[in-house]
Amino acid sequence: MRRNRALAFVAATATVALAAALAPATPAFAADAYNATIAGQRSFTPLVNLVQSSTLNVDVVNLPAGVGLYALHCKVPSDPRAMPTLCDLTPGAAAYLPATPEARATATLPIRVNAEFWGANPNPTSGATAEESVDCRVPTGDPRSTTCAVYVLGAGRDSANPAYLRVFPTVFTPVSADRKTDVAIVSVDGTVLPTTRVTLTKDKPVAFSVKTKSGLTAFAAGDNCTVAGGKITALKAEGTCTVRITTTGGKFYRPLVQTRTFALA
Repeated sequence: MRRNRALAFVAATATVALAAALAPATPAFAADAYNATIAGQRSFTPLVNLVQSSTLNVDVVNLPAGVGLYALHCKVPSDPRAMPTLCDLTPGAAAYLPATPEARATATLPIRVNAEFWGANPNPTSGATAEESVDCRVPTGDPRSTTCAVYVLGAGRDSANPAYLRVFPTVFTPVSADRKTDVAIVSVDGTVLPTTRVTLTKDKPVAFSVKTKSGLTAFAAGDNCTVAGGKITALKAEGTCTVRITTTGGKFYRPLVQTRTFALA
């Protein structure tokens, strides 16, 4: 999902706190009402014993015609009434179920859920937005809440409709404290960096690849250039492009966060 796809979280949508998981009664749903569950669990039921990275299915029932859904794994804001702004936008982790003209009795939306990720705003406005590494295992200090949760919500005009909001707190199994530091090996146009300085020319794509010492898949995104399909392309004819390279970590390696900067011409 592209980051500029408007999610339009609103305060009315995000007012539900994770503490609601401890509510004495579970909301009742009519037999023919919309609902979304994960692993058979209802909204606000923690998803426990999750491994470092896994694919979970959001099971949807009775989705009305013309309604699409997003599923995102995000860091829960310090104010649970606020919208999440640090979400995992790596491939598969930001899931989208398009709307259809017909109502659907059932639908499945797979989402990749990572314990660690580079958090970014799924609905940025103007200017730069804060981004940071997120470790969902970090305790919040409140046993009633978790650091991260999967958010399921309506898309487009239904993004402000709380009827489609479902929240699933995530709890991950521990990992070793002595995991290794990963290393990224970056090649541009067949040249391994930083053996030489590379200048990118506007609108002229060149080959771009990243390999990691761990063998984990690396994700790359630039500010004044695009990285896609094994190519990097400058969007401007002056200044610089900074490419951030990240991984979601693994059993033996910590998450990787590195940057490479290119001159533009």
